[in-house]
This record gives sequence, structure tokens and C-alpha cells, in this order.
Amino acid sequence: MPSARSYFVTGTDTDVGKTCVTAGLARRLVASGATPTIVKPVQTGVLPGEAGDAARAARLAGCAFLEFERYAAAADPWSAALAENRPPPLASALAQRIAALPGAVVVEGAGGIAVPLNAGETFVDLARLVRLPAIVVVGLRLGCISHALLSAAFLRAHGVAIAGAFLVERFGPVGDGYIADVTRALAAHLPSLGVVPFAGAGGDFATAEYVATLAAKELA
Repeated sequence: MPSARSYFVTGTDTDVGKTCVTAGLARRLVASGATPTIVKPVQTGVLPGEAGDAARAARLAGCAFLEFERYAAAADPWSAALAENRPPPLASALAQRIAALPGAVVVEGAGGIAVPLNAGETFVDLARLVRLPAIVVVGLRLGCISHALLSAAFLRAHGVAIAGAFLVERFGPVGDGYIADVTRALAAHLPSLGVVPFAGAGGDFATAEYVATLAAKELA
């Protein structure tokens, strides 16, 4: 059974920085003496033999990783499974595999929390079953306030606790004024764990290290 210092990482969209945040959370656990496992329950858009999100995050964090299901199409898991004429993943089966893991785990979802796993389930069903607090990664760009508030409401409506949100300058610097606007709008619904500055191309390690520093302060 995963430890109390485990998390489920989701985001306001795809490509908002979830993998670097996942790596940073795991890196913080490693620094504290834990031996976490990064878990990617479903990886899409990656061909056999290529490194997926979990492998990249584990390299940044210096820990073990697991990937349960992989589909080649860059799509939601349900659509990607249909494209290969394979059965789509089931939340219960994925949750059982996560529950069997010892120690701390950092689970990274795919896209946002309402991305379909199959005809009747989304990632929120998996988050509910694994009973881990959610970390919401907010990619700072126009529209992210609505996406973040909807994500928080969706998580709470399905009984998933929220540990907080990292606000990530994923696409470039956005300025202090916009960061203040987002922080104010989310404060009552999705408390910020910190702002992760834009690191540019090749800045994944610096981003993961920055997240680890924030996590040490905010998630101690």
C-alpha cells in the first residue's frame, strides 16, 4: 500500500508541466530518505522502445518507475486503445496495481482529470480509487483560471482530496500581474503550492529541482 506521502498528479491540460512536477515531488521524497516509485498508469502517444513520461521523470528524480499500459496514438486512452483494437484500461485494474506497490508513489495522469479511460470512466475515477491527494498542475496561460477551477470542482465532486496546485510558467514568462490574478482567483478553491518559473528548452532538471524545493516547504 502506498505511503501517506504519495500523490496523484493531474493538470489543467496536456503539456502543462505534469512530468516535471511529478519528477520534483519524487525528487523531494528521495531527498527525505524515501524510495518512491513514479507510476504512469497509461502512456499514450509513445511508440514501443521510446522513453515515456515515467522514464523521463524517474531520470530527473533518481528513482524507480513503472508504466502499466501504453498506446501509440497521441490521444486519450479510450481512443488510443480503440485505434489499436485493444481493450481500454479499467480504473479498478490500474488502482489495484498501484495499491500493491510498497512505499511512496507519485502517480502521473494523462492530460486533464476528465480525460476518458474508457466508455464509462475518466482519470478522476482512478484518482478516487487510489485515495491519493491530488496535485493540480496549472499551465499559466489565458484560460487557465477556468480550467483550474473546473478541475478542482470535478475532483471534489468525485471525493478526491486536493493537496494544492503548482502554477507553472510552461509556455514562457507571464509576468507578476497575471500570476497575482490567477493566484487570487484560485485561492479559495485551489491553494497554490508555489509558482514554477519558465526554464526554457532543456530546463527540465532545473524545473524538477525547483518543484522539489517548493514541495519541501509546502508539503512537509
